Amino acid sequence: MALTTYEIRIVGPVSAGLLAQLGDVTAVELELRTVLTGRFIDQAALHGFLQRLRALGLDLVEVRSVASPEDDEPQGEESP
Repeated sequence: MALTTYEIRIVGPVSAGLLAQLGDVTAVELELRTVLTGRFIDQAALHGFLQRLRALGLDLVEVRSVASPEDDEPQGEESP
């Protein structure tokens, strides 16, 4: 199955402890928001992640799918 990359914007900064609980996502802190980027196998996995954010008390601002170089690679092949 193909993974889809999503950017998830939340209000404010995310502590290192909370970020560790979120799993395999990257975080970029902006002035008033944090952008989390992660790859999810399907909508159910994305919704599970969003529920985890809510359980941790993080306020969601925006979710959007984004193009990623890995998204364009055929499964089982590596780029040169």
